[in-house]
Amino acid sequence: MASSTQAGSSTSAFVSSLIFNLIVFTIFIILFIQLRPKNKRVYQPRTLSDIKTMKPYERLTATSDFETDKKSASSYFSWVPVLLSKPHSFLIQHCSLDGYFFLRYISLAFFISLIGCFILLPILLPVNATNGSNLTGFSLLGMSNVTNHKRFYAHIFLSWIFFGLILWFVYRELYYYLTMRHAVQLSPLMQSLTSSKTVILTDCDSSMIDEDVVKREFDNVTKVTVGKDFTELEKNCQERDKISMKLENLLNKQINKSVSKVTKWSKKGKSVDDELSGKPKEDFQSYTNKRPHHKLKTKWFNKIPLIGGGEKVDSIDYYLKRIDELNKEISYQQENWKNEFDDMGSLFIQFETQYDAQKCYQNIDLVMEKSAFGSKYIGYAPNDLIWENVSMNKAVRLGKEKSATTMIVLLLIFWSIPVAVVGCISNINFLTDKVHFLKFINNCPKVILGLITGLLPTIMLSVLMMLVPVFIKFLGKKSGLLSHQEIELYCQKWYFAFQVIEVFIVTTMASAASSSVTAIIKKPSSAMTLLSENLPKASNFYIAYFMLLGLTFPSGQLLQIVSLILSKVLGRILDSTPRQKWNRYNNLSKPSWGVVTPVIELLVVLYVCYAIIQPTILIFSTFALGLYYIAYIYTFNYVVGFAENSLKGTAYVKSLFHTFTALYLAEVCLIGLFVMGKNWGAVVLEAVTLVATAGCHIFYKKRFLSLVDIVPLRAFNLQNKGDLSSQAVINFDEYPVDQGYKDFQQSRKLIKEKKSEMKEETANGEPIRPANEEDLAKADLIPRQREVEEEGNKRDSMHQEMQLPESTFVEGEGPFDDDFHKDNFNKLHYYDVKGKQGDAPDISLNPEMDKMIAHNRNLDLERYPSDQEKMDKAGLIEMIKTFFKPAETYTLSKVYARLPEFYELVALDGGIPRPDLNLNNSFGIDHNNDRSTSEDFKNENTSNESFDGKKNNVPSDPFKNGLGAGDFDGYLYPRLSDKEPIIWICRDDMRISEAQITYAKGFGVDVRDDHTKYDEKGKSMYCNDPPDFEN
Repeated sequence: MASSTQAGSSTSAFVSSLIFNLIVFTIFIILFIQLRPKNKRVYQPRTLSDIKTMKPYERLTATSDFETDKKSASSYFSWVPVLLSKPHSFLIQHCSLDGYFFLRYISLAFFISLIGCFILLPILLPVNATNGSNLTGFSLLGMSNVTNHKRFYAHIFLSWIFFGLILWFVYRELYYYLTMRHAVQLSPLMQSLTSSKTVILTDCDSSMIDEDVVKREFDNVTKVTVGKDFTELEKNCQERDKISMKLENLLNKQINKSVSKVTKWSKKGKSVDDELSGKPKEDFQSYTNKRPHHKLKTKWFNKIPLIGGGEKVDSIDYYLKRIDELNKEISYQQENWKNEFDDMGSLFIQFETQYDAQKCYQNIDLVMEKSAFGSKYIGYAPNDLIWENVSMNKAVRLGKEKSATTMIVLLLIFWSIPVAVVGCISNINFLTDKVHFLKFINNCPKVILGLITGLLPTIMLSVLMMLVPVFIKFLGKKSGLLSHQEIELYCQKWYFAFQVIEVFIVTTMASAASSSVTAIIKKPSSAMTLLSENLPKASNFYIAYFMLLGLTFPSGQLLQIVSLILSKVLGRILDSTPRQKWNRYNNLSKPSWGVVTPVIELLVVLYVCYAIIQPTILIFSTFALGLYYIAYIYTFNYVVGFAENSLKGTAYVKSLFHTFTALYLAEVCLIGLFVMGKNWGAVVLEAVTLVATAGCHIFYKKRFLSLVDIVPLRAFNLQNKGDLSSQAVINFDEYPVDQGYKDFQQSRKLIKEKKSEMKEETANGEPIRPANEEDLAKADLIPRQREVEEEGNKRDSMHQEMQLPESTFVEGEGPFDDDFHKDNFNKLHYYDVKGKQGDAPDISLNPEMDKMIAHNRNLDLERYPSDQEKMDKAGLIEMIKTFFKPAETYTLSKVYARLPEFYELVALDGGIPRPDLNLNNSFGIDHNNDRSTSEDFKNENTSNESFDGKKNNVPSDPFKNGLGAGDFDGYLYPRLSDKEPIIWICRDDMRISEAQITYAKGFGVDVRDDHTKYDEKGKSMYCNDPPDFEN
């Protein structure tokens, strides 16, 4: 009887959840189909040309390759095959590298689940269902129905195959990611970025904070910046930003009230002059009858709700005075920052080339003493850093890190209570015998009972888990993490831990315990046996969970419920100022990889853990992951923008290693079930699988993790002859099969041996023999050919001789031989072209810069190389062979071919805006005409010939001159360049805004009403960009 009741409960829960989720899915899809063509800002913002904050390469319509698929923009689902057929290069450019790897992770999880269906279901379903306990419902198809313990060996051998296949997939994908990461890092774009040439050190010893010491230890250092404690400046800037926004909202609020009152008078046919009775039109007090006031919260107890207190002040006057005070204080701190702020233990070491920076990064912990610095970083741009944490010292950072970890662990513990309640609700019908006030549930109709046990727990669990990332990110920032990327990875790590512990472990144990609580109370000695029987039954809850996540969430992702409500309802209520409305329209939502990735990782954990115990879950996981992929590939191409800070795919690496958590849990669960069933032979065999998994885990970490942030030095082509193309700057043939692992280890071993020899010589009193060039070259600490620098110095001196103040070319000795002067050459003086236009020769003041611009403009950024390789005649057999040979499948040249043309661009400003270069953008490209193929650029001399007409075989770095002249430091605190705020208010017909602009000038505060007006309904509007917006 109990068995049939349980089966009926699980079946009704499944049916109720399926019907409800199908209804929600259908409604969401119908709404998406109907609303998509009419609401492009919500469903296709990436196709719009008037969104100012979107970068040109993010805009979908900028690609002729996609414009050929006209019907994808209007048809219901024609975009599905269009997007699914796009090559890797298209997805990388339009989804970003992080989005591409996120989609790849979903597709990987989908294919593993699909393969599991073909491998496990045909064998395990008959094994579980026949000659067993004759359970009904889904329990019939699970391990709990098996009574003959010898049948467990089928589960063991299939787990070897399935888990082994997952381990190989992880290895293969790690190999692919590392090759792709190296391909990206070696591209002309990344080699030209200042962030790729900068090594950041934290918690440095006082002996390290010396530019001469750093330059003595490393070659080709161009700049050493010492981090300073800018806490006071940051505090002032934050206060100014906060008060400026308050003032802007307050002024707009007063003008809005005034205009609203005038609009009402107008509708009633009343005259404004009559209603004001002689009061000035331009004074908002004439309409509101009062000035806004607030109380200053100067004391700590004033900030406590309901207590308040403090001095009452005029809000507008106080904000204007305070902004003026902060402007002066901040301006003084910005001008005198070198002496005003103390040095802290962070160093930014900028090198001439990425090659030099990589040499430093790979070996600095061996070259310098271990205590000389704390952590090392490379590849972080200034906007990636959390500058208040940069100035943090080691002791404070360590204390905050431990405090944050403690808080998260406590949160994990206390969060288990509501999650355990959710787990009990999934089997609440089993608790009615002992919890008497729940007996009314037995009288509920089956549909209601199904909704309570199947749907309600899944929704409650999803809502509970949605609240967690906010706390984790807050604690991550407070823990002293250096960059926004670290915060995302920190969130990914801990949110995944929450998902596994709360959603899987706590819920599973609570569900299993609640379903057998009555039997355990009656016979405590049978607890182990009962739990082993009921643990597989917890899979019923996760089948419903997969239906919720697989049907409701992807369809909700397509429908963009939050964006739709904000755009059509809440946005119109909440946005009352021109800036708020401009921001709402022009700012795209951005993905947070630390939040979205753990959700997919949890699905992988669930189906891997239950694949052997309840194989039917693979059907639902495959379906759910397939829908997730379609929803996200649409979202990343049409809807969301790129994340502010690129992780360069590192979230994918963490996801792959999180797969080991799924394997460990699956193997431990199987071992636990075998132990509870007292099948010791099965325990031993499954323990072998656990040991093998642990061995693979250790090997993968050692093999791959140490190479994520480094680039094999052999892959840099030093003989590039000044050519900017990838074929010239990358040495594809020298890229090692092991991705630089052996070279990296040997290099470090050589340095350790040299340091050991030096210590022995010092201890014996022998004079220390300095390392010669051959020693340093072997350790890859200097270029292998010293003539690289010598010849480079020659060329620099030649350029210096040419750059004379009055004449472009002068008589006398110089870099040109006699033959050059005989060739009908007319000397050109500055005064020959001064003031002339049109027929004046084009004289370049920076030929290197011009060469880079020409290189960029000759690129076809709308071309996406196809990655569809021709299948060999061997067909399936050859595909299987290459599947097990990632070193042949994923060579550097093959992987680099998957990158879009975008990575061939060269950043003229190093990726850090340079006002002195007068560039419209970092690449010198006219984005209104991306496909510039001007003959002037096509025919420019871009050969590798020197000035004497001979081929130049000297190795050189083609990117080092991109920054132009001047002592430039891209790693100064961004607040040092903060400008005074501009208060943007809406212009009205009564000239209230003009009066406020004049009034604010008396305080030295810049208030403007440019490009704004009120519509006929009295609502504020913007006609153009904010006055402080810089595109």
